[in-house]
Amino acid sequence: MPAGDIGLECDRALWLAFRRASVPEQIGWRQRRIFERGNIEEERLLDLLRLIGIEVSGQQDKVRAVGGHLRGKIDGRAIGIVEAPKKEHIVECKSMKDDIFKKVVKIGVKDGKPEHYATFQFYMFGLGIDRVLYMASNKNDEDLHFERVPYDADFAMRAVARVERVISMPEPPSRLCTKRDDFRGRFCRQAEVCWGETWARAHCRTCLHATPLMDGNAGWDCARWSKPLSLAEQDEGCPAHLYVPGLVQGRQVDCDPDNETITYEMPDGTLWTDGASDDRGQNAA
Repeated sequence: MPAGDIGLECDRALWLAFRRASVPEQIGWRQRRIFERGNIEEERLLDLLRLIGIEVSGQQDKVRAVGGHLRGKIDGRAIGIVEAPKKEHIVECKSMKDDIFKKVVKIGVKDGKPEHYATFQFYMFGLGIDRVLYMASNKNDEDLHFERVPYDADFAMRAVARVERVISMPEPPSRLCTKRDDFRGRFCRQAEVCWGETWARAHCRTCLHATPLMDGNAGWDCARWSKPLSLAEQDEGCPAHLYVPGLVQGRQVDCDPDNETITYEMPDGTLWTDGASDDRGQNAA
């Protein structure tokens, strides 16, 4: 789970993303250019710090927690900031649209961009550093905003504990939204799977036999074959795949341990048997 997902409001969206239930987003040339622009802007902001004599190091240092499943990389570390010249700061660089930038300037990053706040609080938790220098640039007019943010131990520990709880759930948790057109879920990448409009992808992470391990290496274990799962195996899955029941938009009515099948009554009244060889085409790989 990328550190940037910590700030998601919905536990179900977190769980589905961690389980890779949805088809991956296709990254086109325009999005790639946006990502590249973000990387370029990050370097520009770090260079501004260097120009005024601040020592910058530790770019892309890794931060991990929750058995290695929660991970991210910091933009850098800084020493020599005027307000506290001897204190090491984590540096977080962001560029944003005009309206978001003005909101952050007005009310601060904690309330103006809470997902950024959650991410760098995790970084402080993981690295044992108690200050962040948050640097934001306005994409429209190149205006800059700098904010020193202290470590909030209660917030960070609650956020990490929440991720651990969600990751450890064998079934998807309830959704934040009560209606499909709820504005909070309008741009959710998991919405189609969440609401049963499309099937979850059939691979190890959506299989009831698989369990995430808290071994420090982001490992997964398969109870069906009694073995750890490599990343390649997780993506590929196997013929013994059985959906986590909460991912099926139907009511479980039967289970055959000998044949390794589970039968569901679907919303239209038909029966569907997971694990049978006659109906796997609808399950997206």
